[in-house]
Amino acid sequence: MMGFDDRDYSQEESWSASSQPDNVVTKWFVILTVIIFAMGALTISGNSGSSIVFESLSLKAPHVMHGQVWRLLTFAICHHPNDIFGIVFSLLIIWQIGSQLERMYSSREMLVFYPAMALFVGIIFTLWGFILPLDYPLAGSSVISLGVLTLYATHYPRMEVYILPLISVQLRFLVAIYAVFGLYPALRSVQGGGGVIGLAYASPVLSIVFSLAYRHFRWNLAGIVDVFNFASLKRVWRNRAARKRLRVFNPTHESDNLDTKVDAILIKIHEHGSESLTAEEQAILVKASERAKNRIS
Repeated sequence: MMGFDDRDYSQEESWSASSQPDNVVTKWFVILTVIIFAMGALTISGNSGSSIVFESLSLKAPHVMHGQVWRLLTFAICHHPNDIFGIVFSLLIIWQIGSQLERMYSSREMLVFYPAMALFVGIIFTLWGFILPLDYPLAGSSVISLGVLTLYATHYPRMEVYILPLISVQLRFLVAIYAVFGLYPALRSVQGGGGVIGLAYASPVLSIVFSLAYRHFRWNLAGIVDVFNFASLKRVWRNRAARKRLRVFNPTHESDNLDTKVDAILIKIHEHGSESLTAEEQAILVKASERAKNRIS
């Protein structure tokens, strides 16, 4: 069982790259996106400036309706060959923030989180394209980068990041700025009659909605995979049956409850400061500290 001293909150060095497990899912997402971008750059058509790779993987509503459902996912790892700034900017955010989230939530969770967010955006874009048919492509990992930035901001809303050498902004305001920059041209486009084009502008904003819902409802996306895992289902059913037949006293139950309370209090301190604690919460921290000292001694 994880003790108070083992938790990330009580160790200053816990957020360093050397003390964290490998961010394997985020790393391979970045690598795969770079490989596909390179393949697209090598297959550029001289006339259109596009590429075979981009045309095959970007999201176009009519193509999905005709059975090319892979586009609902592949558009998020596909960039236009000319979009060098877009891919560099998006992948930097994904590498920095996505890696932190993977260490917080686990690689298994992020393995489902990334495609689930892309699928959410892709389905809405396709449905909108069904209402207002227009062969306009959606592509780019910006939907993923803004999604991970939003999710990270829900944990550390007041964390300041530098957008210019001398200008910093809190994460929550940075997400709001991105949302405005996405929605404003979208609304202008819709007013001008470009419905699907407008949604293409606003598509990254949909990832904000997804991340906020994910955080608010505390989704466990990795658990969805277990639904299709027969061995896991069999194990869960067997464990439930065993618990019904036998009740075992758990002497660590009180300790587990204390650890849970400490986690919530430490998150509150990080977000609102120690002055926001109530007398009861301060007493819980004192009790946890005394327990930790007793274990050491």
